[in-house]
Amino acid sequence: MPALRPLILLAPSEGKAPGGLPGRLRESADQRWVRDQLETLASHGTPLAQKRAFEVKDGLLARARAEALSLKGRQLLLPALERYAGVAFQALDAASLPRNRWEQVFILSCLRGLVRGDEPVPAYKLKLTGLPGLKAHWREALRRPLSALPEGPVWELLPDDFAGLLKGWARPRHTLAILDHDGRAITHFSKRYRGLVARWILEHQEGDPARVLGGRLPGCAWEGAQPNDRGGLALTLRMEP
Repeated sequence: MPALRPLILLAPSEGKAPGGLPGRLRESADQRWVRDQLETLASHGTPLAQKRAFEVKDGLLARARAEALSLKGRQLLLPALERYAGVAFQALDAASLPRNRWEQVFILSCLRGLVRGDEPVPAYKLKLTGLPGLKAHWREALRRPLSALPEGPVWELLPDDFAGLLKGWARPRHTLAILDHDGRAITHFSKRYRGLVARWILEHQEGDPARVLGGRLPGCAWEGAQPNDRGGLALTLRMEP
């Protein structure tokens, strides 16, 4: 019997690639609620509130507002792993992986909820803290799509704010702790290393923590694993001097 394919959970990036092919997205009620809130903000919110929600400077505010207002109709769409272009996704380098492995990546989009790596995503700007009630909304709304994930070992490669959206999800999953060379937890460079770990898992199709610990990643080394509070293991990765 073939081994089950590992699944990767990643946070979205603020940086997004432009362009795509024109199309119209289907919407669930939960997705529509977010889009309606975002449209209201773009139409009637103060410039300060908009800049905070979109996390953009003055020069990019008009573009972010226009993107938000265009989400209701036809828009330019790209697969999620092409749209998200931040540090973790650069390290993952999905374009160089077989396309069927994109199906093993799931991104917690602030706009669309749980998005598979090959599913279309529009250009948009929205922080997790950008709309009142957005965190609570997705914490509740994600329960159904999370329960529908395929079988296989789950790797939760998320920062704390997005990991909080999974609170109450009972499925066991493995996590990652990233330390600098002095043994201190890091956040600034952690995105790159989450992307590198995701890349290794997908490239080798290994979801067993023991096998992952045997893998080699550039600029860092594995230190071991211990049980986490998600029913899986927390693997520790230390950056090399």
